[in-house]
Amino acid sequence: MSRKLALIERLTQGYPDILAHQLRTTYAGQAHFANTGPFGATCGDCAFLGYYRPRHNNAGDIVGATRYGGCGKFHQLTGKHGAVVPKQAAACRHFQRIEKEEQK
Repeated sequence: MSRKLALIERLTQGYPDILAHQLRTTYAGQAHFANTGPFGATCGDCAFLGYYRPRHNNAGDIVGATRYGGCGKFHQLTGKHGAVVPKQAAACRHFQRIEKEEQK
């Protein structure tokens, strides 16, 4: 289950409208604020969405990897595994479109 950033609605708005909208639409685990990437782009179109997370045995050795639905750029920037980001989340400024091979 994805969750958005927690904001307290009853407080006086302290941000301009554009930043307030970006904060409301940002999910936990995104590398930057939502709606700061290309117009109409979503995390589902981003090369950073989803990465392989190593699995360790009791001795600490890497024994495999599991595909994880978090943001790979968030992991690169923080060194932590963030929450799973939904594919429909608005893209952030670190957005990189997935390059698809041309079919002949």
